[in-house]
Amino acid sequence: MKHSSLFLLMICLIGGFVLLSGCTTSPGGPDVTPTLTPVPTTTRDPSSCTGDGDCVPAQCCHPESCVNKQYQPDCSAVLCSAACLGPLDCGAGHCRCIEGKCQVVPGPGPVSAGQATLIIAVKDAPKVKDDDGTITRLLLNISEVSVQKAAPNQTITQTDEEVSATESGETDTAGWITVLNETQSVDLLQFVNVSRILGQKTLEAGTYTQIRLKIDSGAITVDGTDYPLTVPSGVLKLNRGFVLVPNETRMLTLDFNVEKSVVRTRSDKYLLKPVIAVVSERG
Repeated sequence: MKHSSLFLLMICLIGGFVLLSGCTTSPGGPDVTPTLTPVPTTTRDPSSCTGDGDCVPAQCCHPESCVNKQYQPDCSAVLCSAACLGPLDCGAGHCRCIEGKCQVVPGPGPVSAGQATLIIAVKDAPKVKDDDGTITRLLLNISEVSVQKAAPNQTITQTDEEVSATESGETDTAGWITVLNETQSVDLLQFVNVSRILGQKTLEAGTYTQIRLKIDSGAITVDGTDYPLTVPSGVLKLNRGFVLVPNETRMLTLDFNVEKSVVRTRSDKYLLKPVIAVVSERG
């Protein structure tokens, strides 16, 4: 009886092995992987276009050529001077699609009637004194710059005299137009004799009353030592107005006076209290 049980068990094991083998074998023979035929590809000309809206500058700073916007460079971390050097700088030229190619065309680009281009830049005023050590770095992380459209018959203050920025906790956006809304890091000491452009925007021509900016954080280096910089927690307002003429390009340079803008406390902490001159120039 014992031998019969063992014999039956062996038969079952052999039968199970055969069944499993049958499950792993295709009825028509071994599986064959089909051969894929590569699809030929073509390299697109980066300057090809179908309309003017396809074309943008091909370089970040002082561009000399144009390219399809699909190939535009990432300029988010690039520092450019405000000097007018390239054929596209300061309205000297613009990009257009001509015969299917993005090309540089002399003269400013088309602007809708009643509109103008506003450029916002920053720089540091030349150094005039050295009371609390030598500042070799003043890094500011600027996250927003806005301008306010004037109400009818509203008067404005137009001057390039320095003014202390006033801190405000208001969040009202009525009448304010954002020119810059992404954080840019600027070491002002690198821009004493040249401006750093933060952003630009096409705006309705007319009168504007104030400028508002938000500085998220900062750092300072004095006599070779790095220190944290306490920045205002709210938005900063500059009571300086300007006028945009239709079809013109205007640059507003926020000229920081670093020596007046940085306050050193008795506990060797550094506070930012911006003193700025707003210099308005036609681009």
